[in-house]
Amino acid sequence: MSKLIMSRILVMAFLASFPSALVNSVAKADNSQSEESGRTDFVTYCAACHGVEGKGDGTIAEFLTITATDLTQLSKKNAGIFPRERAIGVIDGREEVKVHGPRDMPVWGDWFEFEEGSSINGKGAEEKVVRERINALVDYIETIQEK
Repeated sequence: MSKLIMSRILVMAFLASFPSALVNSVAKADNSQSEESGRTDFVTYCAACHGVEGKGDGTIAEFLTITATDLTQLSKKNAGIFPRERAIGVIDGREEVKVHGPRDMPVWGDWFEFEEGSSINGKGAEEKVVRERINALVDYIETIQEK
């Protein structure tokens, strides 16, 4: 089994057992339900690799085959402009972009769709929820940008 597959299995196994107490301890009081939802998904799905503060120092980062991105630097590395569409595309991951090479990060669009699969509202509603979750996650990542 390749290192890439093993690292993906490790990430998914870790996330499946991720304690909800950490999610609750990191979540701050906030008026925005979208930002709170994004923060919760970040801690649940991203922090293992990217760290609770998004700096690329998550608990399993040392076991990854590539270095986890410091998500607090996305705007700085993009001439001070947050690369929203790029972030959405990377997180969703369901559309393959051949020039970017192999995908080392889990395809969260598929995972969120799987989680919504038990919905009785149908495929269109599932996709709407997936888009909302990804947008909330990107909204949160935008709030952790260092100036």
